[in-house]
Amino acid sequence: MNARVETGRTARLRSSSAGLTMLELLLVMGLLGVLLGAGVGVLSSINLGERAAVGLVQNAIRSARNAALARGAGASVEIDAREGELVARALEVVGTWHFESQPTLAGAFELDGGAQDTVLVDDGFVGKALSFPRGGKALASIAVESAPSFDLSEGFRIAFALRLDEGGAGRVLRLGETIVVDALGKGVVRASFTPMVFDAGGRETKAGKIVVESQPTTKPAREWRRVVVDYDRRRLALSIDGVEAVRAESTSPVWRIDGPLRIGDERSGFVGAIDSLVVAAVGASETVKLPEGVRFAPDSASTILFDSGGGLQRETHKEPLEVRLVFEKDASTRVIRVGMYGTVE
Repeated sequence: MNARVETGRTARLRSSSAGLTMLELLLVMGLLGVLLGAGVGVLSSINLGERAAVGLVQNAIRSARNAALARGAGASVEIDAREGELVARALEVVGTWHFESQPTLAGAFELDGGAQDTVLVDDGFVGKALSFPRGGKALASIAVESAPSFDLSEGFRIAFALRLDEGGAGRVLRLGETIVVDALGKGVVRASFTPMVFDAGGRETKAGKIVVESQPTTKPAREWRRVVVDYDRRRLALSIDGVEAVRAESTSPVWRIDGPLRIGDERSGFVGAIDSLVVAAVGASETVKLPEGVRFAPDSASTILFDSGGGLQRETHKEPLEVRLVFEKDASTRVIRVGMYGTVE
């Protein structure tokens, strides 16, 4: 008897817990409706286009600044308000040679070369160095003209360590006939490049060379000097041992590299040694297109220049910059500020 009662009670309990009653179901559906309605209201109040646009622009500016810090060289951001585009530009290393072996001059990115009548010496700037003795026809050559990375039209940096013997003036290096570096005696270094211009018919043509030349120095011969030649389509600068010696203004693109990288010269090469040669090209590291319904304000900054320390270039920017974004949906404006030390807010 008790067993039958217990069995019936258990069956009723199982039946009551097997599902929801109609009242409970309606109550759950009502609660879900309230929660979903509130969620949709919150989401509709978030302007996803605004958040995306602001983030894209901030990240591109920070990318340029970080590139300047990482490479110890300037970087830039160009804003085209009409096209709604932002382009961040920075230096990218395209060739490196440390001259630790011969006759093959091993380089990064599989850019190897060869040399004639040169000598490897042990007392280099770092490790060994490539020496060009007096009285010979010493020459090193590296075929870079067909490498796609050697597009230096937007700017370049050529850095190397140079040691001259007494009276060792002559041609140090050249990239095709476009970029040339010479030693002139008394410690004077001269660098030049050939700019590209367009004629009346819109055709590319060469213009007269842009030249910079350092002052004589009293530094003794046979001491290593660090030479850096920089061009960023604003100025050509020559620095020696970390100090800018001279600069020349220019905004022209660089004529294409139409020949190999040659170090020394069979007829008028320098006498001395070279080490730690690095070539870098200025290129677009990031391009941002604003989303639909967002544009740059007419009074927004159009150019942002960072120096090698990641701050704004003080010669160009005298105060912090503002990049203004306008959202056509509600005509609101969002301001992105770039501080003098490169901070982006």
